[in-house]
Amino acid sequence: MFSSLNYRNYRRVFLYSSLNSGAGWASTLAIEWLVLDLTGSAAALGAMAGIQIAPVIVLSLIGGSLSDKFSEKRILIITASLLIFINAAIFTAYRNGILNFQLLAVLAFSLTTVWAVQGPVFTSLSIKVVPEERVANAISLNSVTFNIGRLFGPIAAGFLIAIFDTGTPFIYLSALYLLIIAILTQVKMDDLHQKSSAKASGNLREAFSFLKKNKNLYAPMIISGIFVGLGMNYSFISSLMVRQVFEEDARHLGFVGVSLAIGGILGAGYAARLSVSGHQPSFATMMQSGIALGLFWLAAAFAPSFWVFAGLALVVNFFHLMVMATANGIIAAYSPIDLQGRVYGIYLFVFHVWFAIGAPLIGLLAEGTSIRLMVGVGGATVLLLSLIFVKLSKRLRI
Repeated sequence: MFSSLNYRNYRRVFLYSSLNSGAGWASTLAIEWLVLDLTGSAAALGAMAGIQIAPVIVLSLIGGSLSDKFSEKRILIITASLLIFINAAIFTAYRNGILNFQLLAVLAFSLTTVWAVQGPVFTSLSIKVVPEERVANAISLNSVTFNIGRLFGPIAAGFLIAIFDTGTPFIYLSALYLLIIAILTQVKMDDLHQKSSAKASGNLREAFSFLKKNKNLYAPMIISGIFVGLGMNYSFISSLMVRQVFEEDARHLGFVGVSLAIGGILGAGYAARLSVSGHQPSFATMMQSGIALGLFWLAAAFAPSFWVFAGLALVVNFFHLMVMATANGIIAAYSPIDLQGRVYGIYLFVFHVWFAIGAPLIGLLAEGTSIRLMVGVGGATVLLLSLIFVKLSKRLRI
C-alpha cells in the first residue's frame, strides 16, 4: 500500500506535502473564522471562497506549464518563501487592528495565488520521483498527505484560535514554512526515475491537443468539478454548520477537520492499496464511490447533533477521496510524462471553475434559506448524477 515510500526522494516529497497541506488547512480554517468574526455572514464566507479560488482558475494552468519547463524543486522553494511573508502580513495586520474584510480578501487572494502554482508543480514532481509502475500508488499517497495535513492543520489552528486569538495561527505558519523549505532542499533532482523530454516546451496547446484526441478524460475532470461546485468543499460547509447551525466554537470546527482527515486518509489509503494490487483506476469505480458519497452527504445535511455531523464527515470524506484519487489516477495513467503537469493543470482549472461558481452561490442561497437545505440539495444531486453516470461509464474507455 505504501510502496512509493521505499524511494528516498518520494519520502521527502511525502513529508513536504504533509506539512504543506497542514499549513494550507490551518490557513483555510483561520481565514474562514476571521471572515465570520469580521462579518458574521454566510454570503461573505461564500464571497471569500470565490475570491480565493479566482487565482487558482488561471494559475493552475500556468503552474502545470512551469512544472513541465522548469525545476519543480526550485519553484516549490520560491512559493514556500512567499508564503512566509504573506502569513506574517496577515498576523501583523490583525495584531495592529487594521485587518478588515477587504484587506483580508487581498491577502487571502495572495495566498491562493501561490497555492495555485504549487498544486500541479508538486504533482509533477511526485510522479517523477518514483518508477512508472508506482505512479498510481504515488498519486494515491499524495491524497494521504493531503489528509494528514487535514488531520493536524485544522485542529492546531482551532486550538490556537480558542487559546489565543484568530491571528495567532498565521505567525506559527510562517515558522512552519521555514521547515518546509529545509525539507525541499533535501530532494535530489539528479535522482529522478522519470524525466521529461529536453524538448518539453510547457506550451498549453500541446496539452489541449492531447485532450482533444482523448475526450474520455473530460468525464472525470468535469464530474469532479461539478461535485465540488455543488458544495463538496466540506471545509466551507463545515464552517457554516458548526458556527451557525450547531453554534459551536473553533475547536469544534477543528474536530470536524480531524474527522475529515481520518476519512480522507482511509479513503486515499484504500485507493493506494488498490493501485498496488494492480487495480486500474476507472470511471465506473469513481461513480460507484460517488453514489455512496451522495448518500452520506445527504445524511450529514440533516444530522441531529454536532457529533453525528462530525462522525458522518469521516464517511463522507472517505468516499470523496475515493472519487478524487480515482480521478487523479485516471489523469496520470492516460497522460504522457511530458504532458502530465499541463494536463493536471487543466484538470485543476476545470475543477476550480466549478468551485468558483458554486461556493458564492451556495453562501448566498444559504443566507436566504437554510444551510441544511443547501447541503442536502448538493448531496441529492451528487447521488443522482452518480447513478446516471455509472450506467454511462461502460461507453467510456477509461
